[in-house]
Amino acid sequence: MKEATNAVERAAMQQVLPPDLYSSFLAISADAVIAVDDEQRIIFFNEGAEKIFGWSAAEVGGKYLAMLLPERFRPSHRGHVQGFGAAHGRARLMGERQEISGLRKSGEEFPAEASIQRMVIEGKDIYAAVLRDVSARYRAEEALHQAIRARDDMMGIVSHDLRNPASAVKMLARSILAESRERDDIPPDVAERVEVMQQAAVQIDALIQDLLDVTRLEAGRLTVLPRDVDPVPLVEDALYAMRTLAESSGVALDAAFERELPMVHADPERVTQLLSNLVGNALKFTPAGGRVEVRVQPYDDGAMVSVIDTGEGIPADQLPHVFDRFFQVSNSRAGARHGAGLGLPIARGIVEAHGGTIWIESAAGRGTTVRFTLPAARGERVGVASAR
Repeated sequence: MKEATNAVERAAMQQVLPPDLYSSFLAISADAVIAVDDEQRIIFFNEGAEKIFGWSAAEVGGKYLAMLLPERFRPSHRGHVQGFGAAHGRARLMGERQEISGLRKSGEEFPAEASIQRMVIEGKDIYAAVLRDVSARYRAEEALHQAIRARDDMMGIVSHDLRNPASAVKMLARSILAESRERDDIPPDVAERVEVMQQAAVQIDALIQDLLDVTRLEAGRLTVLPRDVDPVPLVEDALYAMRTLAESSGVALDAAFERELPMVHADPERVTQLLSNLVGNALKFTPAGGRVEVRVQPYDDGAMVSVIDTGEGIPADQLPHVFDRFFQVSNSRAGARHGAGLGLPIARGIVEAHGGTIWIESAAGRGTTVRFTLPAARGERVGVASAR
């Protein structure tokens, strides 16, 4: 049906546009348009072909098409074209492109994409090829690969050369605070400053981890080590570390679990990281006196976790971008930048690595809900989790 429609459209166009105008369109195409006869001698060579190959139409007219190919491909080329005619009939769809190599007059080889069509004119086979030089694209891709390799090298330096001193600061600050509590001989203002140093080192370490994780995500190397776990202690343990932050922010942090939750197949450390990102965001955008609730309920064969806050919400025009790297929602409460804008992209990567989905429901002034799913346990009927 579609082919018949296309044929009708072509016939209608030909009634409007004379054949010589079709030839004019082909002549000025930026792509190389080349036609050969049944002996594969060049009978049409447009301006695009002249620019790409460096030969003029007069120079190649009547010569074999193989002259435009690297020598190593010439012996098999004739058979390939003839085989196409036998196997594919009149035409191959333009989208069915194959990468080939071309040869310029200068002797330079270049990568190309080509499409081919067979026509029968006066009982003879005519083959028309449309060829596109993709050298620029290949160079851009190689430059991108080099940039990615350079970035990965930089991330390795970040991991080693910055993480070690940050860990040292955390360890020393923790040691000083522990000694001050035991001996009670460090002035309170000094202890307070040491505690601030420790918190700053923790933030630096978290930022380094986020940068490493987003790099792994882009490279497809973010790993999860899931096992069958009870979602109730999994979520409760993740929230335990967040309660101090919630109290200092004046925000209530609660958890709610439906009964008879299924066991899930999840990586506890990654889910803890995931919830820390989501709950941390919720606390950041919820004013004092507000509330953040983490709700867990059955979903399909697994479980759905919802992080619900009573904060300012996300404006509609910003909502489509919240999972973009380095994007940060701007509102009256957040004001200046907080973090690097990597929490939600990493959260999505962790969820998808588990085979789940994540989405956000929000509106300005009406709070935000982030939901994600975790798959069911892999074991044979390992039972249901204990709702507490």
